[in-house]
Amino acid sequence: MTRAGVLCAAVLLAIASGAAHAQVGPALVANPESGRLEGKPTLRPERVGAEVVVGTYAGVAGYFAGRGLGTLATMMMKSDNERLRDRVVDGVGWAGAAFAIGGTVYALGDMGSETGSFPRTMIGVTAGAAASLVLSKVVFHGRVPADQGSAKRKWWVATLECSLPAIGGTLAFNASRKWQR
Repeated sequence: MTRAGVLCAAVLLAIASGAAHAQVGPALVANPESGRLEGKPTLRPERVGAEVVVGTYAGVAGYFAGRGLGTLATMMMKSDNERLRDRVVDGVGWAGAAFAIGGTVYALGDMGSETGSFPRTMIGVTAGAAASLVLSKVVFHGRVPADQGSAKRKWWVATLECSLPAIGGTLAFNASRKWQR
């Protein structure tokens, strides 16, 4: 593993472990007057892990689905607008990734008797995407063109670009967790 790969793995591990440690909430308390559950539900590591891992891969799938939709939407554009077409396709791909990550994290976290905030989840996804953009530029010196670079490097860049938004969404969702009423 290269030095950049080790650095990326260390950053991801530090963020994920800090997230799990910071979110352990108070125990379940029943209000004697209303009989409802109060307080914040305890954090379950398997749920947090699923939100991050499944959210990451949902983001990859959402990116490609969004690019496909963007390609269909721009097919009628003139061929001299190739640069604009590429920007639209890439933008729709990123939007697809963001909503796939946010939706997956929210859906996994909202199972059972717990719920959270979807808008806060999307704010976390956006913050994670901004962090991944900065780290991608610092660690990998930007995105790798399709016809250049090794498959391993492209995999690390894609993992970084989708895992940090998933971690951000997971942090934001779990910060807003509460019992369903």
